[in-house]
Amino acid sequence: MMARPPHYRRNFAAFVGDYIGFALALTFASTTTVLPDLVGRLTDSEVIVGLLSTVSSGAWLVPQLIFAHLLTAKRRKKPYVILGAVLGRPLYLFYAIALGLGLGHHPATALLLLFAVQFIFYGSDALAAVAWFDLLGKAIPEARRGRMMGSGQLISGLLSIGAGVIIATLLSANGPAFPHNYAIILTLAGVFLMLSLLSCSLIVEPDEPVEAQRPTWRDYLPHLLDTLRHNHAFARLIVVRLLAGFDGLALGFYIIFATRELGLPPETIGLFTAVQTAGRIVASVGLGALNERFGSHRVVQVATGIGMTAPIVALVLLSTHAQPGKTTIVIYAWVFLASGVVVSAAMLGFFNYVLQLAPAGQRPTYIGLFNTISGVLVVLPTIGGWLLRVSSYNALFTLTAAILVVAHGLSWGLPSARRVTTRLQKEPVT
Repeated sequence: MMARPPHYRRNFAAFVGDYIGFALALTFASTTTVLPDLVGRLTDSEVIVGLLSTVSSGAWLVPQLIFAHLLTAKRRKKPYVILGAVLGRPLYLFYAIALGLGLGHHPATALLLLFAVQFIFYGSDALAAVAWFDLLGKAIPEARRGRMMGSGQLISGLLSIGAGVIIATLLSANGPAFPHNYAIILTLAGVFLMLSLLSCSLIVEPDEPVEAQRPTWRDYLPHLLDTLRHNHAFARLIVVRLLAGFDGLALGFYIIFATRELGLPPETIGLFTAVQTAGRIVASVGLGALNERFGSHRVVQVATGIGMTAPIVALVLLSTHAQPGKTTIVIYAWVFLASGVVVSAAMLGFFNYVLQLAPAGQRPTYIGLFNTISGVLVVLPTIGGWLLRVSSYNALFTLTAAILVVAHGLSWGLPSARRVTTRLQKEPVT
């Protein structure tokens, strides 16, 4: 049996606690259900609804390569996790207070401040995330990372069912009036983010050698290109991630489609949030076991297969002119169940695959490169909003489904990360 690193049990518990708090917070501040509905109440522009996801994703993805370069020669990464968290995580509390004090009655100002909160929160979390993944790679052995992620997703998923019930109650006709209902929801998001920060502070960071000096950008950029040329599995994973990321074309509009086109009542937002959470729960157990037994590449394959069904189900309901009712709700719930599976697979599949491929000391570079390249996807929600405005839901869902089918097909070319790592260790880098 492989020896466990020092403080393994404490770190395992701290990472799980952080995972739970962060996941619950993003259930209450979801960019696929709660926040798009909030934006939809402040404006009738589909482009602005899509822009919210663009700003959030862009602020998180695009700067990560810069932060990876910054952290290359930093022996300790935990201070940067804490710094990023302290800068961004209290903002939802401040915004919730502003909503409660009357900000919601000034739509333009409320929208502007919400976008500012999203930009700062996700931008600061980009720094925290690059450092967090390296910290995870050092503190939790490869054979136990899937178990840690699965445990965090399972527990947070179970608790998020309760969060979905709370959201449904607050947004129902019997709940508090707007904007106080959203003020309460975002207060809960802020509270769980602070609990997540507390768990982060309990992690004991193991020591690990790093480069003696941070390379200049003149040296760093060729190194990035060499990484892509030499590690074909990593390059293919990026291609699959980019194509699978085209779910962002439609992701922010599923809930708008439900309430405006299918005629489903607003309280189904909470129901669909709970269903999305159920998808995460099922995936955390099933995909976690799949990861430990067969590898993270299998997780990516299964998740992309399930993910491509979401726009197909929406298309079916659209083409059959489904009427509001229990049958429509049950069928349409699959869209959010599938999206919950995809959310779980991001950690258990894509990110775990990257961590397995990355050599010690190179994790920030691999994570930063992976996420920054993925940053090209940030325009998709805005493009989706524009496409919806100039065409129809039929065009939006059809295009999304077609690209996701291609992503799933290419995912079957991903090899085992463990086999790739073994081969790369034997081959000289040219």
